[in-house]
Amino acid sequence: MISIASDSPRLLKSFKEENNFDIDIISDRKTKIIKDYDVYWFAPGGAKTMKVKQAVPSKFLINKNREIVWTYIGRDKTDRPSIELITKIIDERL
Repeated sequence: MISIASDSPRLLKSFKEENNFDIDIISDRKTKIIKDYDVYWFAPGGAKTMKVKQAVPSKFLINKNREIVWTYIGRDKTDRPSIELITKIIDERL
C-alpha cells in the first residue's frame, strides 16, 4: 500500500510519525501523479480570490499485473471509502 499526497516530504514525514503509519507516503508536490490519474479539482484558495488545484481523495487497487482493478474517486475532500469496503474489495479482486 502506498499513499500519495501533494504535501511536502517534511510534512508527510511528520504526519506519518505522529500517526504511527506503517505505509509509505509519496510527496507529489509537482502534481504529476495527480494529473496523470486526473484526480484533482480547482477549489477556492488565496483568501477565496482564486482557484487552486487540489488533489481529490482517490483509491486505486492495482493487481500484480499492474492493472487497475478498482477505483474510488471521492466527491469532495472528505469522501473516502471505509476500511471495511476497501478490505472487501481487496478480498474480491486480488
